Amino acid sequence: MQTFEKYLNPLYKDIEEVVDFSKITYENPLEEEEYPHLQKVSLITKKRLDFLLPNLKRLEEELEKQIEQIDAESDADEKKAARSIYNKILTEIERTVDRINNELVALDSPYFGKIVFLPDDSRTKAPLKLYIGKFAMVDKDTHLPLITDWRSPIANIYYQNSGPKKNVSFTAPVGERKGELIQKRQFQIARARIRGIYDAKSGNVAADEFLLAQLQERIGKKLQDIVATIQAQQNDIIREDIDFPVVIQGVAGSGKTTILLHRLAYLFYTYPKKINETNSLIIAPNQMFIDYVSDVLPNLGVRKVDTLTYLFWAKKVLGWDDYYTVSTEEENLEFKEFKGSRDFIKILDKYFYDFEEKLLENIPSSMAEVIAERYHQLKEEYSDIDMIERVSLATEYAFAQKRFHEYRKGDIKLRTENAEEIKAKILAYFRKETNIYQLYKNLFKSKNISKDISKYTMQGLKHSGRIRTYRIEDLAPMVYLHLKVYGSKLYERAYIMIDEAQDMSFVQLATLSKVAKNGNMTIAGDLAQSIIPPFYIKSWNEVFEVVKENTKKDTSYHQLQKCYRTTVEIVEFANKIFKEYFPKSYDLPEAVLRHGEEVRIMKKDKDIVNMDKNDVKEIIEMIKEYFEKGSVTCALLARNREHARELYEIFKPYEDEINRDVVNFNENDYRTGLLILPVENAKGLEFDSVIIADANSNYYKNDLLSVKLLYVAITRALHRLCVITKEGDNFSERFNV
Repeated sequence: MQTFEKYLNPLYKDIEEVVDFSKITYENPLEEEEYPHLQKVSLITKKRLDFLLPNLKRLEEELEKQIEQIDAESDADEKKAARSIYNKILTEIERTVDRINNELVALDSPYFGKIVFLPDDSRTKAPLKLYIGKFAMVDKDTHLPLITDWRSPIANIYYQNSGPKKNVSFTAPVGERKGELIQKRQFQIARARIRGIYDAKSGNVAADEFLLAQLQERIGKKLQDIVATIQAQQNDIIREDIDFPVVIQGVAGSGKTTILLHRLAYLFYTYPKKINETNSLIIAPNQMFIDYVSDVLPNLGVRKVDTLTYLFWAKKVLGWDDYYTVSTEEENLEFKEFKGSRDFIKILDKYFYDFEEKLLENIPSSMAEVIAERYHQLKEEYSDIDMIERVSLATEYAFAQKRFHEYRKGDIKLRTENAEEIKAKILAYFRKETNIYQLYKNLFKSKNISKDISKYTMQGLKHSGRIRTYRIEDLAPMVYLHLKVYGSKLYERAYIMIDEAQDMSFVQLATLSKVAKNGNMTIAGDLAQSIIPPFYIKSWNEVFEVVKENTKKDTSYHQLQKCYRTTVEIVEFANKIFKEYFPKSYDLPEAVLRHGEEVRIMKKDKDIVNMDKNDVKEIIEMIKEYFEKGSVTCALLARNREHARELYEIFKPYEDEINRDVVNFNENDYRTGLLILPVENAKGLEFDSVIIADANSNYYKNDLLSVKLLYVAITRALHRLCVITKEGDNFSERFNV
């Protein structure tokens, strides 16, 4: 029988042990005070699991019977009906697994904070005691909250205040409520056991101790939620209103990605009638990144949200299959930058305007003038109607007008023209002329573009049999034209999150802005981490302008300086390299609290690809040491893909010796072990230990791109960093370290 236990949080095997509080001994009065509440909510969660787990078993048995039913049916219609029931049971199983996992998360760590709040308008003068957690829980007998959802308005008091304080407030559905925060308490809870209690007081270090304890325990597995440690500035961004765009400029490790995901979860909770999981979109830089962040939203009780790279999203919009492929022709970065620029957007707008006018002039009908006139009226009055719909409505109008004039003249003879055939002919003409791939190619046959750029682009736009190729920078302009022709309604999303936006083009951002309903989008990035040439975005001000042109909304801007990911030693090492190369207006990362090992610089006579076995063995011993110290992920970062391939061939044979998987960058899953990646693929990720391979002049020149690559590589490390360079290369002198 097919079972689904492998999809459950492993804690399900230990439920009885976890809820057995009979052997608890209190180490201090605070634990004695707090354990009764923890026990109460844990037992309530167990009751829910006692219902859900047997229900999963029942559904598994039903699924098995349905499989037998499908196999037994010979009639095609009956077999189809049986399959439909099978799919319904499978959907119910998926929902049940999600519910069980949410309950297991709640059982493991039901809450992380507590506030005691006395409202000014309290009649009884009895303070409210509220425990803050991922999921709400209400006492069925008293109807009082046992746990308050972290997204609720009153939980804002917890995040916005470092300790007890008078005159605090939150915005409730009935309006602003003021009062006094009497107590703020923070918990470390795992497997329903209190590991630490911190009484936060304004001006003391308890809050810092709690944050430090959480950061020290982080290991480089998939990205996790940060509900327990959301800082005040992060909280402000997460709780921003909707219906306008938000841009976040954040240094490496400042929590940009987690803010995006928590903001989405907050918006689902706060505005359920406006946005939900089915009408939202997350744009991510690559497939490994998508896997890396895949657990955050489910851990927050949010089911699957479309998370795509721009490439996959754009191909979905265009309706393209695998016969449309990226060209392998050599890139010209200057031309590539131009085709992603704001100037190119203006060219696309003018080209489409001219194309539209010519298209209307050549309508294959004697009523072309009437159709064109009506088309323009509709465009002015109903801007949200797409081009094809305008044509259809204008054509219907023209025929209605003609019939009306014939009737007034008393002409009631049978018409010789077949109206439906003419309408179909007109629409077929429009569809043929608005083939997006051909329409875009025609741009480069016009006088709007220089001959050099046209020749270069046409080399990438080739059509052979069913295969059509395109350069990667041509995809967004084709989407832009597609939205001009077919409108944005069909592709509209109630909310769009864009991560690692610093490496996107202005045309890409324009297309996404066009489909963000009411300007509902949050864009996050770091200009210092722009490592994919040709570096479109030099300033966020230009992004504000592009977004406003397409959403008609002003942008809210936030700048994050604190790095929560890595140690003070690693941040200071990164800043020494970076500060000489980037504008003084860029504020360098500020390390938060945590100290660790000094950065190690290993000097060798040769590049790794040319090393003898003894030198390679020394690196292997260091990697083994990192794993013995508790690392679960160690990244060996290469300059580019070819460099990564060479390193993989060298280190793969040592897999048994280090007793860990050696993972190639072509794999899309974020896994534990030794991951060998080009720096570009590691962008946005983090690892317990990082080794930068061959940080010498053979791979990293004294230019801005090399410095940015090194900066990104360095700031991937959570706990340990080693830089391998070449003896005599003067790495330390070249990069001021």
